[in-house]
Amino acid sequence: MWIQLTPETLLGSITGMEAARLRTAALGDGQTDALSDIAANVAEEWRGGLRRVTGVDSREGYVPDELLVHILADFRYRAFTRLPGMSELLDDLRVKEWDRANQVRDSLNKISIQAPEADYAEEASASGKPGPAIADPETDSILGW
Repeated sequence: MWIQLTPETLLGSITGMEAARLRTAALGDGQTDALSDIAANVAEEWRGGLRRVTGVDSREGYVPDELLVHILADFRYRAFTRLPGMSELLDDLRVKEWDRANQVRDSLNKISIQAPEADYAEEASASGKPGPAIADPETDSILGW
């Protein structure tokens, strides 16, 4: 199943203290919602990698739940390193989780991902190159049609 990656997706996966600190850091005076920006960037990067090996959900920001643990590790790392006062929450285990997430993203061709529901499958884009010619279109096909 494909789910939308949002700030709430991340906030629901961390401790209450971390979530409160992230909300405060992300919604500081005079700034836009940084967590939404980070979520959009993380989702788009993972979706870009997935496009090389499978069709993706046509809805913006949707990612496969099979990879959610790795996507959240990437999201958490980026949030903790981008927002002020949050880097102290990055311990060795979280950095290792982020490293593992990067390994998974770099080897997506070795993982089977469930395709999105047919209603939401992104249309495959054509390469713009003509396909190979099997027969001259002005004469009979070599296949006998």
